[in-house]
Amino acid sequence: MAVKDYYKNTVKNVIQIFNLLKESEKRGEFLTVSKISRATGLHKWTVSRTLDLYMSPYVEILVPEGFEDVGLKIKFVKLKNPNMTKEQVLRFLKLRSLTFSPSHLQSRS
Repeated sequence: MAVKDYYKNTVKNVIQIFNLLKESEKRGEFLTVSKISRATGLHKWTVSRTLDLYMSPYVEILVPEGFEDVGLKIKFVKLKNPNMTKEQVLRFLKLRSLTFSPSHLQSRS
């Protein structure tokens, strides 16, 4: 069985978040991790990790300065390219899993 570099629900989570960001893009607004979490039913940690590890090439994340001084880390998120399709996202995830999988790295040693 092939080793994957992501959890079993990663693709589902990425698509959920992507669809929500697509909707918000139509309104021209940024979403916060908390808002994404509430809308998708995913834990905030899962949303934040998914954005950072699997969606960073195609999302813009803004972290305003000053909030961390009072103990808040707020991420505002939107798509870099509003014309991106779900198929492009899925293609990227497939390519990423082939390129960065642990089994691929071991075979190069």
